[in-house]
Amino acid sequence: MIDIITYCTNTDSLVIELESKFPALINVEDSENPSFLVDKTPTVRNGAKTMSLLRVNESRVADLETLENLEILGTFEEVFEDSVKKEIYDSVYICEYTYKDEDGNEQTGMRPEQFGGFA
Repeated sequence: MIDIITYCTNTDSLVIELESKFPALINVEDSENPSFLVDKTPTVRNGAKTMSLLRVNESRVADLETLENLEILGTFEEVFEDSVKKEIYDSVYICEYTYKDEDGNEQTGMRPEQFGGFA
């Protein structure tokens, strides 16, 4: 099994493509909230862009590579070593965020550099 990060800019198109090519990988019973039927962590979203961390075997990676609406960025190591992939990653998963503390003052927080994870 391998943990890979996937990137998508149009989830609706991905759902349609999965229904056509790999219907066993998508559950659309709740049309407002379709689910990808692979081992994955919760999806990270920024507008229309999404990323997920999937745990799949090599044959499933080969299947996913055929999808036009899903880009496999690779493992965390591969993403962090490639400036183009890291730029995509950083455009979806924003580490720095602001919040108000108990006194109502705006503070800045930092999320871990990596999202998700499998136990």
